This record gives sequence, C-alpha cells and structure tokens, in this order.
Amino acid sequence: MNLRLCSIIVPIYNTAPFLAQCLTSIKMQTHQDLQVILIDDGSTDESSAIAQSFVDADTRFLLIHQANQGQGVARNNGLEKVKGEYLTFVDADDYLEVDFIEKHIIAIGAAEYVQSGYRRVSIEGKVLQEKLPIHRYQFTSPCMRLYRTSWIKEHQLQFPEGMIYEDVVFSLQLWSTEPHIQMMNYIGYNYTYNTHSTTAKHHLEAQQVLFDKIHSIHVAWWIKQLTIVRLKLHFLKL
Repeated sequence: MNLRLCSIIVPIYNTAPFLAQCLTSIKMQTHQDLQVILIDDGSTDESSAIAQSFVDADTRFLLIHQANQGQGVARNNGLEKVKGEYLTFVDADDYLEVDFIEKHIIAIGAAEYVQSGYRRVSIEGKVLQEKLPIHRYQFTSPCMRLYRTSWIKEHQLQFPEGMIYEDVVFSLQLWSTEPHIQMMNYIGYNYTYNTHSTTAKHHLEAQQVLFDKIHSIHVAWWIKQLTIVRLKLHFLKL
C-alpha cells in the first residue's frame, strides 16, 4: 500500500452534465498523490466518454466498466482496486474544493477516519445550505470523509448490493467497528441537489428495505434510533 497515496472512488451513472466538473475538481487537488477509480455503471449517456477523456489525459485516473448494477456494486468494485493509504468517495454529480484531500490528510491524525461537512448547491451553483458535523453519527453519506484504507480492509467493509440508500447501511456497519473518528470544522464537499438522482426520488418500498436492514445491524441501539429518526424526517421532505 502506497503511503500518502489517496484513492478516490467515483461511481458513475448517467451524470454527463456534472461529470467534468466533478473530475476536474479531483484533478486539481492540492494533494496530487492520487489514484482516481472511476466505475461506469452502464451509463447510456456521454458519461463514459467524458470519463475516458480524463483517463487519457492523466495516468492517475482508471476507468472500470460494468453492466448497470447500482452504486453498491460499483463502489465495491472500486474498493477491490484501491492502493492508497487513504480512501474517500465522491459522487459523480458532486465536486470538491481544491484543498479537500490535503486538509483531511492533515486532520486525520491517529483516527480511522475524519468527518467534515458539506455544502448543498443547486444545479446552477447557488448555495442552498451548509452543514458542519455536530456529532459523530450525524451524516450517513460515505462522502465528506477520509478513511484509513487499512481499517476498511481489516473489517471487510462493503456496500450492500441490490438496494438504494446503501450508503446508510455502510455507515452503520462502519460505526459498529467502533472507529476513532476525528471531527473537522471544514466544508469542502459540494453536494449538487439533483432532482433526477436516485436518492432524490421517493421510494417507499426501498425505504422499508432500508429500515429492515438497519434493524439487522449489530450497532448500539441509540445509534440505530437516531439514524431512523433522521431518515424519517428526511423522507418526509422528499
């Protein structure tokens, strides 16, 4: 495993309008020792061609193609290719501030991962909301974090496949390993509020699958309840 190398996993599915901005924000990071793993999940738009253009121009970028199987499978396939000491996830319709990786590597210290905040932006780039982490179990997205790859590998953490909201399950499984978490007073992740994305749509059946999955995870009861309450409030707004 390469020390100081940070691996970035980007699952891609029909995000052509946003993808160049996302990948440019990764390419321009002040911390340049990167392995960027792009997983095209069977896109039917120009996403694959855009991704390939970055691979052709920068040897740090790697493109993997798979039939459409969802973000869980895509991220797991990305995890198999990780070589870095550090690891982070970026969604293909989001983008990073240029110092995102550098600041997280500085902040992680002896922790298993460092958690920062996010900025919600409109498709036009207007800032809609900014949120910093108030407590360790506030955000269930795998993004806005930098992980020690060794911790993920040691505990064989993966994303559940064949469901949406797989990121919530991943976070609960991560917390069940009782990692040392470093909190960071910083916002460097820009989350594009895309009404056409999978998780922006209201899926009652998928929500029930998620809650059933949450109940099966061996993590502290109060963490489960906190997560469920937050999710129900979130779903009510969709």
